[in-house]
Order: sequence, then C-alpha cells, then structure tokens
Amino acid sequence: PHQTTPHQTTPHQTTPHHTCHTSWTRGLTLVGTHRSCRIRQTSQTSQTSQAMGKLQIFVFLVIKTATTKGYGQKQSQTPPEKSKNFEELYLEGKEAYLDNNYKDCVTKLEAGILDYQFYTDTVSKCKLKCSKKSHNFSSVLKNSPDIVPFEKLVHETLCVMKCKQKSLSKERVENIGEKTRTDFEEKKPYDFLQLCYYQRGAHQDAANAAFTNLVYNSDHETMRANLKFYMALPEVDENGVKNLESPDYVEHYLLGTDQYRSEDWAGLIASMEESLKKYLLAEEFCRVNCDKPFDMGWYPDFKSSVANHFTFCLKCKMNCAQNLNNFNGEFMDDLIPSFYHYLQFAYFKVGQIEMASQCTGTYLYLNPDHPDMQGNALYYKDVEGVKEKWFLPRVEAVTYVERDEDEQALLDYIESNFVFTEEKEEEENNTDIDTDTDTDIDSSEDAADLHPDEFIAKSCPRNSSAKKLSAWSQNNSHEEKELFTESPTKKLVSNVMTEKQCQGLIDIAQLVAHSGDGYINTPMDTGLDNPHTSSEILKGITIGKLALFVYYGLVDWKYLEIVLDSAEMMTKRTNKMMSPTKTIYSTYTHLVCRKAKPGPKVQGHNVISHALHADNCQLKKTECDSSPPAYYYRDYSALLYLNREFSGGNLVFAERDKKTGSFEITDTVVPQCGKMTAFTSGPENIHGVKPIFTGERCVLAMWYSLDNTFEEPEIDIAMKLIDFIKADETPPLIIRESLEALTMFDEKQAKAVAAVNGIKKPGHR
Repeated sequence: PHQTTPHQTTPHQTTPHHTCHTSWTRGLTLVGTHRSCRIRQTSQTSQTSQAMGKLQIFVFLVIKTATTKGYGQKQSQTPPEKSKNFEELYLEGKEAYLDNNYKDCVTKLEAGILDYQFYTDTVSKCKLKCSKKSHNFSSVLKNSPDIVPFEKLVHETLCVMKCKQKSLSKERVENIGEKTRTDFEEKKPYDFLQLCYYQRGAHQDAANAAFTNLVYNSDHETMRANLKFYMALPEVDENGVKNLESPDYVEHYLLGTDQYRSEDWAGLIASMEESLKKYLLAEEFCRVNCDKPFDMGWYPDFKSSVANHFTFCLKCKMNCAQNLNNFNGEFMDDLIPSFYHYLQFAYFKVGQIEMASQCTGTYLYLNPDHPDMQGNALYYKDVEGVKEKWFLPRVEAVTYVERDEDEQALLDYIESNFVFTEEKEEEENNTDIDTDTDTDIDSSEDAADLHPDEFIAKSCPRNSSAKKLSAWSQNNSHEEKELFTESPTKKLVSNVMTEKQCQGLIDIAQLVAHSGDGYINTPMDTGLDNPHTSSEILKGITIGKLALFVYYGLVDWKYLEIVLDSAEMMTKRTNKMMSPTKTIYSTYTHLVCRKAKPGPKVQGHNVISHALHADNCQLKKTECDSSPPAYYYRDYSALLYLNREFSGGNLVFAERDKKTGSFEITDTVVPQCGKMTAFTSGPENIHGVKPIFTGERCVLAMWYSLDNTFEEPEIDIAMKLIDFIKADETPPLIIRESLEALTMFDEKQAKAVAAVNGIKKPGHR
C-alpha cells in the first residue's frame, strides 16, 4: 500500500525511492529499494556461507562446522532439492515484496520464521542439555587443575556439535549474518509480512502480524497506526487478534488469572505450576542463547578476550528476565513472585495448607518485607498442625536467586574495578606491585593498553533479576501509578483539605461508623453488610444517622458540624467544576471506611473489590439500565479521600468494548488526604475500587442531582438540630422522628453501635 492517504485507505509504509538502498533500516518504516537495483545477495550469501562452513578450526582438536539442510527436516527427511535456511528465505521474501509478488512474500517469510524458530529451538535444547551434562564428562586431566575449566568447555562444545549434527541436516549453512539474527530477534519479518498479508487480502493475518511486531517494538508508531487501521476493517475480529509468538508460559499464566476470577482453584494450581515451569525453562533457553558472537572492535590477548566475551554473555543472561516478562506488550516486574502469590491462595482454597505455606515461604524468600504475605504466614501458622518447616522456600526459587546474586556480585566487581584513572593507577602502584621482585612492571603502560572503552562492562547495560526483586520489594507491592485524564465529564483536584481536617473526619468514622450502613434498608439491600466483596469489612455513617447519635447524646454536636461543613465544601467545588451554570443538590452523603478481612489474600492484576459500575444505572451485558431500583436521578458523583495509610484501594475508571462488552481500565486514582475527584454519574464514567490489602481506606462520598426534588432532607434537619443545641434549647421530637423515619435507625441500634465502637463519653444533647 502507498502512503497517499494512509489514515483512510491503507496501512503505513514508505513509498519506494528511486535511489539504491543496499540495506534495510531497523527503524519505524520500511525503506524501499528501487526495482532496478534490488538486493542481490541470496546466491552470494549461499556460496560464501558454504565456503565458510568447510573451514576447520584447530583448538586442541579439530572442530568441523556442523551443517544442516531444510527448515525443520532431519536428514532422513531431506527433500531432493536443497532447502534454504531462514536468512535465505528472509532475503527472498523481502525481494518478493519489492517485486509486488505478495504470494511468494508470504510463503518465503512464513517459511523463514518457521525455520528460525526450529533452528533456535533445536540449538537451545542442545546447548542446555550439554550444559547440564558438562559436570559428568570423563576428565583426561591428571596433574593440571588450572585447565579444568577449559576442558569442560571443550567437552561441552563437542557435545553441542554432536547434538546439532544429529538433530539438523548435514548440508545446513549456519553462518548467518548478524543483521539477520537481529532482525529475527526484533521480529522484523512481521513488519514485511503484515504488508504482504494485507495485499493478499488476509486482513486478520495482517492484524496478527502487526500486533506481533508491536508487542516487541512498543515505540513503533507506524506499526501502531497500521494495527489501528487493520482493526477497523470489517473482516478483522478484534477479539481474534493475537501475538503469533506468545510464549507458552504467558498463555498458561493468563488462563490461570481467568481461573482465579472464576474461582476454579484446581485449574488455577495446574495453570500456574505449568506456567512457572515453562517460564523457568524459557529463561534457561534465553541464557544459553547468550552464548553468541561478540565483535569487540579490537584484538586483545587470550585472557582479556575470554574475560571480555564472558562479561558480554553474562550481561545478556541477566537481561533475560526483563525480556521474558513481556506479556503481549505489558511488562510485569513482579512476575516470579506473582506465581507463588496465586499458588498460595489457590492451595489454601483447596485445603492444601502445607503447599500454601511453602508458596508463602517462597514468596517471602523473594520479597521478605511484603506485609500482606507476612500476614498470610501468620494466618497459616495459627492453623492447627502447621509446621515451621513447611515455610521453607521451594528449591527452584532458591537456585534462581542464588545464581542471580552471584552473577550480580561479579558484574558489580567488574564495573567497579575496570576503571583506570591516574589516581587509581598511583594507588595500585603503591599497594599491589612488589618492587623487590626481579620483574620490572611498567604499570602506566599496562594501564594505557586497557582503555576503559575497550571493556564491555563499561558500555553494555544489564538488569539483574535479584536487583529487580529487591527494588520491587522496597516499594509498596500493591502501588500503582496514578493515570488520570481529565475531561468535561470527570475532574481531579488535590489539597482541598488539610491533614488535620482529614484526620478529624477519620476520627468521626472510627467513633460512629458501622457495618451495613448505606446498604441495609436501602433500595439496593441484598441482606449483606458489604454486597461488593466478602474479603473486606466496610463501615459507614450518613448525616442522618450521625445527627441521631447527637440527638441521643452519644456524640458531641461538633462532629456533626464538621461533616456538614466538609460536605458543603465538596458541593461547592463539584458545582463549580462540573455544573457551573446550574445548581446541583446533594442526594446522599456517606462517610465510609473499608479494610481487608484477616486471612490469605491474592493480588491479581484485574481483581476488583467494589465491582465496576455506574452510579445512576445498573450495568447489563449491552446496556446500562436506569430504571428503578437504580438511582436514575443522580447526575454527578464526588469522592474526597482522607488518607493513604493503606495498600491497594485505588479508584479505577473503565470503558466498555462495544463489540465484546468487556471492560478495559483507562484511569487510576491513587487516594491521598485532600484529593477529590468529581464526575458525571452515568455509563460514561464506569468505575470501581481495587482490593484493600493492608490498612484502612476512608473517603467522604457524595452524589448530586440537578433536580431539587431529590435533595437530601437529612442535611436541613441536621442543621436545624445544631441550631437548637447552639441556642441551648431542647430539640423538638419531630427532629428525632423525622431522622428515624428517613434512616430506619433508632436509639437501640445507636447504643449497640456505641458499645461496639467504645463510645464512653456522651455528647451534648
């Protein structure tokens, strides 16, 4: 497709230029090659590769380069005609694209991808098998322990060569160009493939190829635009778009999260155990594949070369965890701990306390300061028959961390010591060199030979898994970054209340809030104190009930005045932000706190404790029903947060996919004292609350209507009650009767709450 009207008609690509390009860019768009000067490398590459494949390299033994034939076939399946390797197929596929031969483009690139996958999988298995066998080789050495490591390399090299010779065809050419390897690692073939699919009319395949490329190249804006274009085509099923190279462990993990939501605990255990197993294997494959060529750009002696190349490979290995934590474009820093988080909960649910305890201990081994898991451990230890040894971490986790810590320590040493400054040279001259020896060492010359830029430790980035786990454990494990996009229908402001004012409202809630408030004896009464989740305790107090506590003499009237003043401030701000030209009227005010119940918990990425909902209609599969008992008269909602001393509990907004009916989270609000959000109450602002894991979350919530017939009558009655008390007059009985009728709450119930909450000092009546 050409780029004349890319946003309306075709995916993006650069129109072929009329000048010769001898290479393909690695950037965001394809750089075309004019057909009169196309790349002609296939035959040349093949001849050169075959010639190089016949070279013999002498170390202590003759190493003959193993070759293969075909893209997947073993020797016994060798076709009559010589098959091509993935580099040859890739070049031919690109050339077919330039010839507008989209059928061959698809055929060649698909075959090249399959051959690359087959080849890398085969070599990875050989390397891993031989690496594990390297300790069992029979040594030929008797008196030279200093060369034992090199003997091990010799045995391992021979093992890999024999394995490849057995698994691959003899005629296969393995001398692949570095650029080709890089292109396949970065999923560049899918860049061409998506365009060829599109030209062939295979729009679903084009969307899949574009998405696959985008997963591994998230900053590829052109591919993002192409995918958006494909998704809008009528032939493309958005739900069917997939990552064509999604690893097995990702599929099992995502299945496990679905099973968690459906409470299929046995299925969750099976999926997470399998995902963990496959992830660790994938990381092993990644690590053995880091044993690859490295162009140092200089010609060091043997030991310097080995140390330099080893450091390059080691850094590559330590980046494997980060590269593998890519879940269809989303990176999960807490992947390994999350396996054990899900597993401990699932094992608990099926009654396998020993396994739950072991997964809990493993999680704490990876992240010892995690407060929720510490609480889970205490919970399990209180179960009769539980033994301390059950909390020992699993072997695979210990092996993983110990290896990673050792590798990090070695790289830290390299990066700290392979730095050569004049001060360091002078210090080493005075401390490390014995001037009484016969050898005359010129330290300055040695230092001059070791230029800092010549050692890869100073220029190649790396990421340690252990370091990532440590950094992750130092942060709040349930903390999410705030992401909020203001619009005409939703606003967010901060610092509308001081810490002292927030604490004052929290103190009032602790004094009079009780379970079931706001839900029992309401149109939405389901008979549950907290209809949203069984994992949390929710306590609240309304203005009407608080006024009754004052009337009964159980609390001081000043508490009621504080809540009324806070509510008035919220109303004014909401009116100004959301409806500056029309007056809004408060329909309901609720001071509420929620906290997690004791017991095991699980942190899931899509877990919601207060389900996604709209405030003036009931969500259904394809619509939001505003008929009663929905609060159809609500026009605006406002939430004023009072604290941050808890983990979890973030407010999230979501949008519904019109085709599937599923929801995707778009905004996240992290509660903080004095932070207030206001939004319209309809289906345009579907929202919910993430689970509380530790601490208690308190908020003052209000809902408003443009129709004054729905105004909250309790506010006016409460203000009259305060007026009587301030005037030192006895409030009339009608105030009590009105409030009791409105709240369905009486003195007996209030005194029961007072007894539970420990109210000892009566207020003014």
